[in-house]
Amino acid sequence: MPDPWSVLGEMRDVVLLRQPIVEPGRYYHSRRAIVLRSGRSLEEERCSLWHELVHAERGDTVCTGWVASATERWVEREAARRAMPLAVMERRLAVASDWDDFVWHMKVPDRWVRFRLTLTHAAERARLERACRWTG
Repeated sequence: MPDPWSVLGEMRDVVLLRQPIVEPGRYYHSRRAIVLRSGRSLEEERCSLWHELVHAERGDTVCTGWVASATERWVEREAARRAMPLAVMERRLAVASDWDDFVWHMKVPDRWVRFRLTLTHAAERARLERACRWTG
């Protein structure tokens, strides 16, 4: 399973902080800091960290309006792909006993696994269906 904390460790100039902020996470480019909301589950934190790591890698700064929403959509898709590569999803489907077990193996929230599945193409969906041992 890809590990966002390992990716963060390779970004030696980026720091991670946990604070009681309103949003799930935020990247501050001028400070090279990722701030995650404190008190969240490990699965939720993993999801937010992947998202903010993509912002950090891109060097994103504050933007507003349409540019902000387009950037956020792109970053969320890329973060989900990095957190859940197709090959990892195949392997987890092969060992999972049902949907809940599959989500548990993915180590991210159910909603994010479902989102990632919406990003697959027909050939990728076929690969995942072949790997799945259960239906539903």
